[in-house]
Amino acid sequence: MAVDGIALHAIIDELGGLLAGGRVEKIFQTGAYEITLCVHAGGEHYRLLLSADPAAPRLHLTRSRKENPALPPPFCMVLRKYLAGSRILSVRQQGFDRVAELEFETRNEMGDNVTKRLILEIMNRQSNLILVNSAGVIHDAIRHADSSVNRFREVMPARPYVLPPAQDKLAPDGLDEAAIRRILAPDADTAADGTAGEGTAAGQTVSKRLLGAVSGFSPLICDSICRAAGIAPNTPLGALNEAGREAIVRELAETVREIAEGRWRAAILAGGKDFHCLRVCAEVCGVQHGFSTVNLAADRLYTARDEELRFEREKAAVMRVVTGNADKLSKKLAEYRRSLEDAAGYERERQYGELLTAQLYALPETADRVTLTDYFAPDAPELELELDGSRSVADNAQLFFKRYRKHKATCENAGKLADKAQLELDYLENVRAMLQNASTPDEVEDIRRELYDEEFYAAEAATRNRGQTVANKSGANAPVTAYLGGKPASKKTLRERAKAAKGKAGKNGKNGAASGTGSGNDPDRSATASGVTQPIARYSPGGIRILIGRNSRQNEKLSLRDAAPEDMWFHVKNAPGSHVVLKLKEAQRPAGDEDLLAAAQLAAYYSSQRAGSKVDVDYTLIKNVKKIPGGRPGMVTYNNFRTLTVAPKDL
Repeated sequence: MAVDGIALHAIIDELGGLLAGGRVEKIFQTGAYEITLCVHAGGEHYRLLLSADPAAPRLHLTRSRKENPALPPPFCMVLRKYLAGSRILSVRQQGFDRVAELEFETRNEMGDNVTKRLILEIMNRQSNLILVNSAGVIHDAIRHADSSVNRFREVMPARPYVLPPAQDKLAPDGLDEAAIRRILAPDADTAADGTAGEGTAAGQTVSKRLLGAVSGFSPLICDSICRAAGIAPNTPLGALNEAGREAIVRELAETVREIAEGRWRAAILAGGKDFHCLRVCAEVCGVQHGFSTVNLAADRLYTARDEELRFEREKAAVMRVVTGNADKLSKKLAEYRRSLEDAAGYERERQYGELLTAQLYALPETADRVTLTDYFAPDAPELELELDGSRSVADNAQLFFKRYRKHKATCENAGKLADKAQLELDYLENVRAMLQNASTPDEVEDIRRELYDEEFYAAEAATRNRGQTVANKSGANAPVTAYLGGKPASKKTLRERAKAAKGKAGKNGKNGAASGTGSGNDPDRSATASGVTQPIARYSPGGIRILIGRNSRQNEKLSLRDAAPEDMWFHVKNAPGSHVVLKLKEAQRPAGDEDLLAAAQLAAYYSSQRAGSKVDVDYTLIKNVKKIPGGRPGMVTYNNFRTLTVAPKDL
């Protein structure tokens, strides 16, 4: 949710007591529209976040430490020039509007004390951060708006600052019961048929009436007040009876008293999507988590949201690489198949050459058309064959042999390339399924590292500058170092990685094959020293440990190196998925039906078939699972298997 005027009022109420008199030590721009001020006040260090991001404009203290760009953006440089080392005089709000103003005392070039104001306007898509001098002239803004954007108020350097238009609403801290009753009084206006029209006050819903009358109120507050009073928020004001009106008066009167007295109840509301500071919102919506301060509640909610958005962006960036490479492979595969179709029938070219050679004695030296006996066809029928009349019949025979050799080579090469492209495409589809199931940043990072080492980040690998952003042919933009986990790899390292990881994708065995990938959502996992996540661990109803690979490399290690020959191996049938191993050796007993069922359900759940209701899962002993020679990580064949049909389920 966007911060409403009441939540902003509560946040500023807390900030005023904490930051007044504090010194600004550092200033960072941690996002395109986000500034963090490091403030030392009252012997404590605080990080104050001011965001004009259209997705989540806000102001609050934060414990989050985001990465700063190596080169500060221009607006950050302006803030450092004027506010570094300044003292915070006050933090205040324009009435109950969503406009926050921080006033600073600093020194100018002459050493004189001057004041500056940093103004945060929370207006969704038009949200802005504006630095203003003591004369009310704009130094700079994080988002510029000239007359072509807003003809009523320009937000540009050297322009006078003008507040957003004031709303004609009542301040909640000045409302008494008489004023509330006037707000809820139905208008005398009626529609032509004598009923209250939708556009009249009587036709308005109770919730919208409160929203339009009280400054700082949001739909969440208005709906909560209505529900707390036992009234549906969409009840027309004209249909409200006296008892209902009095119930709303009492609830609203208590709410405005709490606002006036600063009695806040900070909480993230049930569902985890909103936070607020009013008792009525917490009681009506339910509380997921309570907090001692409103700033803490806001920070927890928005930090979690930022992490979720960052995770989705990173996941989408890797998915673009997968999709881009898959698209290129699909186009190549189509070209190879077209070449195969064009060159099909090359054997007939050889036959024509042999027929001409065998029957030269009966043919003229040159001819445009000849009639031959086709000894390659049943019953040896006659065959008319068109020739190049400018060449001898013998030369025409050699032309057929030449075309035969060319088309044969084309078919052989195109066939090999098509097989390789298809297997590469299958591998990427496995990675795609793994990525779709990934639920944590570490899992996405593991997949990214794997794709990098498998040379699907060719453009990034070619860039040597640390942190330089490049665009590869698949359309993905990302810092090179993000895929290496630190210092860019040398050419020698890249060659060694490629030699160790790259190989031809092998063909599926006729008895069964899997190139499984997998991921999970277990939050309690550790990472190895190399940064690779550990397999997911579960236990069957019989107490046998079950391990599930999160990605292709884990699948290979789990199945081919760590598992004992007598352990049981599971994989979804004919689809991408994790390798699942039932650890029978360490259990020192055979698997029961419930153990097999549990492992099969996990194999179905950690696969591309997670959404299915009935999924076939193959299982066999580890000794029957073999790596495809030269194949990509996790590509195996298996035999002597059985199949269970199960519903996907995580234990």
